[in-house]
Amino acid sequence: MMSRPRLVAVLLLGLLVPRPGLSQGVGGSVGIDANVIGPVLTITTLSNLNFGSVPKGVATTVQPTAAGAGAWQIQGSKNANVTITFVLPALLTNIQALPGSTMPVSFGATSARWNRATNNVAGATAFDPSGGTTGKLGPPANPYIYLWIGGTVTPAATAKPGVYTGTIIVTIAYL
Repeated sequence: MMSRPRLVAVLLLGLLVPRPGLSQGVGGSVGIDANVIGPVLTITTLSNLNFGSVPKGVATTVQPTAAGAGAWQIQGSKNANVTITFVLPALLTNIQALPGSTMPVSFGATSARWNRATNNVAGATAFDPSGGTTGKLGPPANPYIYLWIGGTVTPAATAKPGVYTGTIIVTIAYL
């Protein structure tokens, strides 16, 4: 039998001897965040809608299939469906004349066209730009949609000479 002081000493030594598998540690944590974004769409303006020189009092039309038509190239995810919408001006403003000098511009039921994957207006689908439409981007090698727009300007017989301008806004969104 061990004496009491010796027993206490052996117990204390047992506490001081390292034991395998009984490590001390601390815990911690981090948060996790992920922001999922949709596939990127890019729009490139290929040409502005240009009516050229128009005579006073004579309505002038540029077809979406003609020289002078506005044109865009849209690139995005292959074979994706998209909506195509426009904000169209009702008037063009003379930037050289006195304020208030405007000219009406209008767009008809077939004033816009779109084509999948190829920049060829001859095979494009006609649509009314005021109502918009849906389209489909091209296949993997050509994930594009091409758009064209025409319209009609109607200068008054008393229209002031000068350059009349406006802005067409096109918006493309994935379905």
